[in-house]
Amino acid sequence: MRLVMREKDYWNDTFKIRDISDVGGTLKEILKMRGHNTSHTQLLYVSSDPEDYQKEFEDSLMNKCIEFHFNSILLDIIIPPGPEALPTTTIRRKGRVVMKIISMEDESKGKERKIQVKVDKRTTLAQLKEELVPLIGVVSTGFEVYRISGNEEYEMKRLDEILMNISESKLIVRLSPLRVEEYRIKLYLLQVNSIEFCKFMLKSIATKDTPVREFKKQIIEEAKVQGIDYVLKLDKMRLREKNGASPGRVYLDDMLVNTSSFKEMYIEPLKGQYISVYCILYNASFDIFVVKL
Repeated sequence: MRLVMREKDYWNDTFKIRDISDVGGTLKEILKMRGHNTSHTQLLYVSSDPEDYQKEFEDSLMNKCIEFHFNSILLDIIIPPGPEALPTTTIRRKGRVVMKIISMEDESKGKERKIQVKVDKRTTLAQLKEELVPLIGVVSTGFEVYRISGNEEYEMKRLDEILMNISESKLIVRLSPLRVEEYRIKLYLLQVNSIEFCKFMLKSIATKDTPVREFKKQIIEEAKVQGIDYVLKLDKMRLREKNGASPGRVYLDDMLVNTSSFKEMYIEPLKGQYISVYCILYNASFDIFVVKL
């Protein structure tokens, strides 16, 4: 059994958790040694998980959960339309709990979404942006974070700013404005012979007359950064126009991306060299389309 005690770190305005399981003496002596007044309420926590107890306290799940609970703040964030996130999704970095999604409100398809998250208040703005990447669908340099005070929005520019130093609990995320001849393209994963053959993957920015092969390299890197659970290989994928739900023209590596006409494209993984013939079947009973090879 593990017994731990919460202690206030007045220097950093945070809480530390101390393992007192193996400290000799009575509980009264331990509290006095730590400088606590025994007439005041002191929080202690007990865990009887034998597997977790075998770990060093700093690496234990007990430590991570309690530390996050006392060092987290609640934020309401408005984010652009994008991929869905499951409530209570917990995100960890280097073993430490960084952010936990409490709820997500999707008022209308294609509209802004409201999410409520618990975030470690020692997190920097740069780290928060990295955690928001999977929810927004673009890399961290592709959007800005603003704090809302009254009815005004103020851009948070210092990436090293720590969240505990901001006074507002409401934030809004806005996509960075596009530069001249830049276009934002929605990319969907084309999964042949799957009921969910058209699956949103990410948003990317392409410059006019970007070579297809270079754009494919960019997509692969952005997918890695966003933590997308699908491995893309440069010579085992191709880009296609997306006409509604139908796959269209194939873009070869030596061609240029037509950003002026199409704002949505398919990413099609390939298993080998072959000629593909597609037939789209409509199932009226379930109101779905199925792509067959």
